[in-house]
Amino acid sequence: MRKISLIAVLTLIVVLLASCGGEAVTSSYADSLEVINTIWSNVGEADKFPVGGGDSANLNMEGPGKFDHTNKDELDVTLALPAALADKIDDAASMMHMMNANQLTAGAYRLVEGTDAESFANDYKANLDGRQWMCGFPEKFVVIGSGNYVVTAFGNAQNIDVFKAAAENLENVTILLEGAIEA
Repeated sequence: MRKISLIAVLTLIVVLLASCGGEAVTSSYADSLEVINTIWSNVGEADKFPVGGGDSANLNMEGPGKFDHTNKDELDVTLALPAALADKIDDAASMMHMMNANQLTAGAYRLVEGTDAESFANDYKANLDGRQWMCGFPEKFVVIGSGNYVVTAFGNAQNIDVFKAAAENLENVTILLEGAIEA
């Protein structure tokens, strides 16, 4: 009888421990566009510059825009998101500096349930390093987690630092990766 009671108690402990850590962290944002608009609205007026966003089909010349998350080629070419990660997102938005995308290019992505944000960040970083750049070389990148969203950005160091500081006001924010871009 004692053996059965001990087994029952241990089983209950395992179930309780599993349920504590098993819930995914989400956020209240409606979509990726709201995430990137929230970051941009947190940038001070002295640090703002003209930005556009979206993809070729959803171009917005006045701020961040929706991005077709199924267009793997455009995700890679424009946002440096590897094609393999397109299947791990179900929504996307972008913004970039209107004069030179290498000054700041950012993407926001809603992760498909079960996608590991840290692995996502590492795959993005691997794709970013060693790229061929036109019109200058971006110096720095950052990958930010916010619940079930990941935000990526690359550009010059000052713009990335400003972007990161503005993103730190997001819900459940975590800096997943940050550093210099390797040539």
